[in-house]
Formats: sequence, C-alpha cells, structure tokens
Amino acid sequence: MKRILLWSVLTIILLIPIFISFGIWSASNQLLFPVWRDNRDFFACSPETEKHWGKSCGNLRNSNEFKFEELKIPSINGFDLPTWKIGTLENGKGKSKGAIFLVHGGGSDKREMTKHIRFFLKRGLDVFSFDFGCHGETSCLIPGLSYGYRESKDVLSVYHYLSERYDRIYALGSSVGASSILISLPEMPKLSAIIVENPMYNFERLILEFPGTAKDIPALFSYFLIKLTQIRGKFETSPSPASSLVNTRSTPILFIHSKEDQVVPFQQSQDLANIYQGPKDIWFLEKGEHGSAREINPKEYEKRVSAFLDGLK
Repeated sequence: MKRILLWSVLTIILLIPIFISFGIWSASNQLLFPVWRDNRDFFACSPETEKHWGKSCGNLRNSNEFKFEELKIPSINGFDLPTWKIGTLENGKGKSKGAIFLVHGGGSDKREMTKHIRFFLKRGLDVFSFDFGCHGETSCLIPGLSYGYRESKDVLSVYHYLSERYDRIYALGSSVGASSILISLPEMPKLSAIIVENPMYNFERLILEFPGTAKDIPALFSYFLIKLTQIRGKFETSPSPASSLVNTRSTPILFIHSKEDQVVPFQQSQDLANIYQGPKDIWFLEKGEHGSAREINPKEYEKRVSAFLDGLK
C-alpha cells in the first residue's frame, strides 16, 4: 500500500510540470495565432461579425458602399500588402486634401476598419486600408503575430508609399495596429497626426496585466509565457510603443481607450501619454470593450476625432 501511494505521489509530481508546460504552450499558441471576430474567411460573414464591422462584414467587394481600387504595396518584410484605396474624387467628395491609412488589430484584417471610411472621406481624405503580414489576404515569411515588431515594418512600408504621393498623411490604428504605428513613429516624420485606440505599453505589460494572467497565473509562469512566445514568434521586445515615444515629440497624437477594456488596461494608454512630450489629446471612455470605441457612440467618437483634427496647426 505504501509503495502504491509513493508511486502515485511521484506520478503526480512528474505530471505537474507536464501540465504546466502544455498550458504555457497552448497560451503561446493563442497569442501567436489569434482570431478576432471569427474572420478566417473573407467570404464568411456571421451576424456577430457584421454587427461589429458593418454591412457585409466590412468587405467592400460585397457591400458596394464605396468605389475603391485594389493595390499591392511592397512591404519591407518581403511580401506585398493587399490594400484598398478609397478615393474622395471617385466617391463624390472632390479632390483629396491628403490621405489616412487605417491599421487593424492583431488577428483581424482590413475589413475591421471599414467602419471609419465614410467619416474620413467626408473630411476630404483618401483612405487606405491594408492587411498585416499573416493576416487577411497577406502572406508572410514568419508565421504568427509579433505584437508590433514585424507589423510596424508593414506600417512603415505603407507610410513610405503614401509619403511619395501626399503632402498630408494621417494614421489610425487599433490595438496591435495602434502599437505598430507608435513603434514606427520616429521613422515617420511626415505624419500630420495619428489616432491610436487601446494601444499596449509593451508586450511584457500586455501579458502581465491581462486580467486572466494577473489573477490566475504566478508571475514566474507569465515570464515563461512571454519568453516562449517571443522565441517561437521570432520577435524582440524592443522597440516598443513606450520606447519609441521617447524618441519623437512632433506628431500630434489622440489616445483613445475604454476604462472597461479587458484585454489592454486603459492605464497603459495613460502611461504612454505621460511619456509622450509632444502634442496630445486623451479620451478615456467609461464604457466599451477592447476595440469598440466607435461602436459605443459613433456620433461622440466622430465629434472627438473631428475636434482633434480641427485643432491641428
């Protein structure tokens, strides 16, 4: 009986690290290959996704809401970025006054940003919306999301494309898209202004302060998860949104974040705003989940963004 008990205890002791390792590996998979709004297929459009992304789940090919052009912008990362260009002239808004590029979140694609197109067309801006590498219709050389490390190079590639064609350029990004814009900011001096929704401070804080991680997982395991994800995803921690903001002070930034965000705590945007010594506005919504600032109150959202843009010198 003692021998059976001893073997049982030893078996349990041996299984514990196996279960922990499996859990960390599974969590790393979810971080590297997230799927947002069940958007695996451009042809699929569930009622839930349509609720958040608009008619035809934001697919301009099916909605017929706008006249648009399909482009392929070369990325520094070594592949082309499928891009939709929605021009003011083609959509009855006259000659453009500049351009804005829209940057979707991690695990999403360019359809997520369709909800912003009409507003910016009315402001006289040509709109460009593209897919990150490994997202939507874009291929990639290294599979997986890198939380701004490689995505920021895609952002920079679109910026270079637009800087050769427009004098005034703006950018709007959500989540990883917002973080990618911030990481690239020191290398985009021609930007007139940027709007960043629910950006992260850096990858480490994203994991350590995620509600489920902070409550249920010991800190040591969280650090293991961070390192494993970085190694598997082949990305580094630097530069980060926080480190990049130290190196630029000229671009006006509007920080938008919901206090109810259960993915990226709004304090991370507050800390980013505190670091940034350039012109900035901050809008913290009392309500709303991650990435839903515009959905909560579209009129208030457009009022705030308009006030920010109108206040630029």
